[in-house]
Amino acid sequence: MINNLNKRVLILGGYGNFGACIAHMLRSEPNIQLIIAGRNKTLADQCAEHLGEPAEGLRLERDAINLSAQLKALHLDLLIHCAGPFQSESDYRVAKACIESRTPYIDISDGRRFVCDFHRLSPAAEAAGIAMVSGASSLPGLSSAALAEIQRELPVIHSVDIAIAPAHRIDRGLATVRAGFESLGHGFPQLQRGYWRESHAGNNLRPITLAHPVGKRWLCDFDVPDLELCPKHFPELHSARFATGLEPLPLQVGLSACAKLARLHLPATSARLAQLGHKITDRWPRGTPHGGMIVRAEGENDHGETATRCWQVLGLNGDGPWIAAAPTAALARKFLHDKAIKAGARACWQLLSLDEILLELNDYAVVTAIETHSRERMPAIAS
Repeated sequence: MINNLNKRVLILGGYGNFGACIAHMLRSEPNIQLIIAGRNKTLADQCAEHLGEPAEGLRLERDAINLSAQLKALHLDLLIHCAGPFQSESDYRVAKACIESRTPYIDISDGRRFVCDFHRLSPAAEAAGIAMVSGASSLPGLSSAALAEIQRELPVIHSVDIAIAPAHRIDRGLATVRAGFESLGHGFPQLQRGYWRESHAGNNLRPITLAHPVGKRWLCDFDVPDLELCPKHFPELHSARFATGLEPLPLQVGLSACAKLARLHLPATSARLAQLGHKITDRWPRGTPHGGMIVRAEGENDHGETATRCWQVLGLNGDGPWIAAAPTAALARKFLHDKAIKAGARACWQLLSLDEILLELNDYAVVTAIETHSRERMPAIAS
């Protein structure tokens, strides 16, 4: 039965790792009814039971032919799409169903084409009178908020380096592992010294150092929306890079080797191997429960002097996944409180302040800082 006193929020894929974190964060919101949805009704019910009343579980297929009709019958105030991988959903099926049912929409995609082309839905979303946002996660939701904070001191930005070093001792969803594994070897353009050059996922293995206790990690190139969005929003930009990977080092070396095999058109990144990789990663000894994200920008300060700013956030003791969930939770609250989210479809680029996102993380072992570095003392994102 529909309770008209509550805002009804459906989280598609809400029993997955990120979906469950988002649901947990939003349960503190007053007058909200969470609907945990996905193809597995048992898991949806278990997640809803853990959240407590008035949450409920629902079986809902993202590929259902009558998805828009089902959404319309639910009378939703917001749908949060967490049922990845998004790279395979190039037709925006869920988003289009939201337009047809006039349901506001947020997703957690970090797929470059999915997020960067999402604006093509804007005319239809405007006609439906709903707001739709893609990429409300670490990339580009959190990264763009960090860059907005950096830009307060560096009004001109010439280069951006972003890296995510996830903890080893955390729960990983198979969809997340599969999306990363299947992308290995895929080529993509990135801006380097003023020219667009091709790299590929798993390329350019390099050391990156974050603050203690994360420390030194070995990461490699991956394709993300920021590589395309940063040049659009920073007209003086000449370089943009992103890196991520695994710990311990042997796992990362294995990923880079799979990328090289994939470039030779060998079957090194199939769905079956992704499942095997997921199992191996979970059982691999050593590694830590600490991870982090770093955003570094070089540019010019208010005096026209060359300067560098480096922002870091660390997720300690296994709390890293909450960082990725925080932008969606913060943006969902804006939707529910009708806080200036215009109708249309757009990427989650600087729609949230850093303070709004970090407020969601007050209850977790998360620390953050922004630092100033001279050219003689650059932070260790090495080539």
